Amino acid sequence: MEECRFETSELQASFMMSTPLWSDSWSLCNAADSAGNIQTQHVAGIMYVALPKVVVMNQPEHLVGLEVAGDGFFSALSSSLPSGEPPLMVNGAVRDLFVSSYRLIQSQITQGLELEETKQVVITGHSTGGALAALTALWLLSQPSPLPFRLLCITFGSPLLGNQSLSSSVSRSRLAHKFCHVVSVHDHIPRGNDDQFWPFGTYLFCSDSGGLCLDNADSVRGMFRILNSTGTPNIEEHQRYGHYVSTLSHQFLISRSFHGGNISDNSYEAGVALAVESLGFSIDQESGVLVKECIETATKKSRAPILRASELAIELGNVLPSRLEIQWYKDSCEASPKQLGYYDNFKQFSNQRETRVNMGRVKLGIFWDRVFDMVEKNELPFDFHLGKKWVYASQFYQLLTEPLDIAYFYKYTYSRKRGHYMKSGNRPKRYEVIDKCWKEKGEPHKEKRARTRYASTTQDTCFWAKLEEAKECLDDLSCESSDAQKLTSLWDKIVGFESYANTLVEMKEVSKDVIAKNSSYSVWVAKLKEFKVKRANGVVDESDAMET
Repeated sequence: MEECRFETSELQASFMMSTPLWSDSWSLCNAADSAGNIQTQHVAGIMYVALPKVVVMNQPEHLVGLEVAGDGFFSALSSSLPSGEPPLMVNGAVRDLFVSSYRLIQSQITQGLELEETKQVVITGHSTGGALAALTALWLLSQPSPLPFRLLCITFGSPLLGNQSLSSSVSRSRLAHKFCHVVSVHDHIPRGNDDQFWPFGTYLFCSDSGGLCLDNADSVRGMFRILNSTGTPNIEEHQRYGHYVSTLSHQFLISRSFHGGNISDNSYEAGVALAVESLGFSIDQESGVLVKECIETATKKSRAPILRASELAIELGNVLPSRLEIQWYKDSCEASPKQLGYYDNFKQFSNQRETRVNMGRVKLGIFWDRVFDMVEKNELPFDFHLGKKWVYASQFYQLLTEPLDIAYFYKYTYSRKRGHYMKSGNRPKRYEVIDKCWKEKGEPHKEKRARTRYASTTQDTCFWAKLEEAKECLDDLSCESSDAQKLTSLWDKIVGFESYANTLVEMKEVSKDVIAKNSSYSVWVAKLKEFKVKRANGVVDESDAMET
């Protein structure tokens, strides 16, 4: 594996187990299991919530739909499900346990937060309590409003919770890093025997020799298959997590030696060998070779999103000339004696200049469609879409280019049967994704004040689409009609757009192309004024219901 210079799965496990999170979590889990009820505790500014395990569970590997767990409990996860993908499903017994106890859990968390202010909450559990903790964490993370605290879920020996759709949805929703599952290599409970169940989050595999971390679902399943085929499960192991937490926390803090012979001079090969040994396998044995292959595959998969993001950064630079071409086109249109903005120029003319701009528009659209397709398929780092570079680059692209997409739509595609740009799925999905990313970035609310000069680009990228709808409404209103209800509806839409547009102009949230003398907007304003004069003079015969 020449492209990988370092193997970090054991190093990650070493770091994680050397923190007090694990010992504090396990200590409270043990107390919850002994007492048979929920336990809470505040330690060093962190609130721990431990859910007890349930000894007997009916149909422990029976999958049921996640949505039936309540009224919109997990709507955020369900909404991220692509069309055609199987529904989200979870362990039926865990779901029933959650439905019967979520109010009590919520009450305990609320009381704990009121008792002592904290910015970090750790929900934890052992065995089936861990599965309940994971489902509870998913519920909290699916709330429509952001949580007032950072949330982490740590489980010990937890059985798998749901199907592949749930695993994929958690990854797509950028929530996988909120979950860490501690699993003994000899414990059969977390592995299960049903291929319908899939893991999500980071898995810390531990043995008496050490541990390693895997955070790719396929790699975790691969490790489970290796463990099932190379060793005999030990029922007693399910109760030995206290031993691993206390032993490994100290073991990882002291230097350790390699017992598998001569260690490789290659840093990556040496890291893999240490990771294999940390699970109690030898690199010279067949089972050790299988573990080595699994670790190498996991390393490739974990590096792939980072490499793709790096490649996209280069491609972003390659499409920069197309963006600059559109910017130049916009500036030249605003300076033209025609006094038409770039939206109207692009819509009305088809010269060589417009052809070049259109090629750039298409090229940029293909690039950003590819970016967001990769985001949706979880092929990029989990926080990629929140990176400032990409958030601002995508928004600047949208501000500059979506007006041209709208112009192209009304020039070549629009018909009354198909509907307007904002309706019937005519707006490209990439713009909806950009809107969502910008919203998730969580810009602080600031009081709106009028700009001192007009914006370089109109801040509502759908302004022109709304104008096209208003133009059609005014044309329809000018035709004779005896349908008072329709006339009222048309007039309400016109008045609504007029008010909205006036506000944008007054706040200078539009660019100069909007208020150009011969722009579509300026023409529409003049036509509306003329219509109002005729109506006031009784030239237009409208229903009294049209009165504002």
